[in-house]
Amino acid sequence: MKNILIIFLFVVSYSAFAQTEYFQAGARSSGMANAGITLSDNWAVFNNPAAMTGVSKPMLGLFYENRWLLPETGYGALAFTSPLLGGNVGLGITNFGYSLYQSNKFSLGFSQQLFENLSMGILVDYFSVRQGGIYGNLNAINFELGLLSRPNENFAIGAHVFNPLNFSYFEDSDLRMPIAFKLGFSYLFSKSLLIAVETAKAINGYIPILRTGIEYSINNQFSLRTGVAVAPVEYTFGMGYNSGSIIFDLAFAYHEILGSTPKLSISYAF
Repeated sequence: MKNILIIFLFVVSYSAFAQTEYFQAGARSSGMANAGITLSDNWAVFNNPAAMTGVSKPMLGLFYENRWLLPETGYGALAFTSPLLGGNVGLGITNFGYSLYQSNKFSLGFSQQLFENLSMGILVDYFSVRQGGIYGNLNAINFELGLLSRPNENFAIGAHVFNPLNFSYFEDSDLRMPIAFKLGFSYLFSKSLLIAVETAKAINGYIPILRTGIEYSINNQFSLRTGVAVAPVEYTFGMGYNSGSIIFDLAFAYHEILGSTPKLSISYAF
């Protein structure tokens, strides 16, 4: 019975990947229902490569979430972002699954400010899927593009596309990866209150996802966050602490069908 449940959860989780390129990371955006397309932090290498331009010093971070409180569905990520060559370089590594099923993503990206209010970023990805039994393994190379515009200091608009050329896996040319789009904006109402809205859609018939998140900061160190996503419905909560060199974030998500997922990330600025 447990094995059947795990298989069902993998199918649901992979559907989520197919809808929105769900290799996102960082407990800050997680506490805001993953409405992180305009957030310029170390986790932009997963959420929108164009937002890496807002990182002013080298940063290294670790992220982990225990999806639905099952050890077989653990998801971890490592991110490194640094200014380089007039722009920013980013490295991202993820791991999802357990001994009989593992999915990994390795990303290398670069972002640069093109104009005063517009930045662009690109990621090159390598995907590796390891499956037990007779199912075999899968490998693929893909890429992502992101844009971030800041018409003024309070308003930001972001866009992101995954797999724009409709690539497939090396082992099966008929098994194509999804083409997924994200579009969102955020507005800083004051020095303390940030509201973000994001939508995502894949060209595979799935219902678009809508995410809304709020972040309230206290003294530029402590933050409280909440958010909600629809289709499917998921409620999120989170908090964070920023000492200047160490950033620690916690988040908690409740899915209407699958249940609870705790999330944690920590980043260090050199």
